[in-house]
Amino acid sequence: MVKYTDEKLIKIIRGKNTKDEILEKIVNLIDENTDLVIDKKIFLENIMEREKIGSTGIGMGIAMPHTRCEGVKDLVVSIALLETPVDFGAIDGELIKIVVLVGGPKEKGQEYLKVMSSIARIFREKENRDNIKTAKTEEELIKSIMEIEH
Repeated sequence: MVKYTDEKLIKIIRGKNTKDEILEKIVNLIDENTDLVIDKKIFLENIMEREKIGSTGIGMGIAMPHTRCEGVKDLVVSIALLETPVDFGAIDGELIKIVVLVGGPKEKGQEYLKVMSSIARIFREKENRDNIKTAKTEEELIKSIMEIEH
């Protein structure tokens, strides 16, 4: 997961936001801090469409919105800690505190699935979830994420 992100793509989203606002903020963060977004509108539309198909709230306070589309050049992962938890319609009914957004081009299907699987495995560990959820600053958040795979 760390291979596909960097410090500029890890953020605490402060205040009260809707699910759609959060997704838009994360897509904007990726667009503003990488050269991987070909078409921000297509990227965001695909993320939103995926949410309509079914919640990406995987439980335990984690959501993994994701898409493979023409709007992105390469795999990218952005991680946001929400100051105010949001209802993503998660399978366990828990409000979402951590959002891990994954984007990638259609032709990178295998690699995309490996990244998704890796993220799910990382967040099954309570210690990893707790370290991220308790971060008070972006520096603490970045440190807790970068330490996960090391």
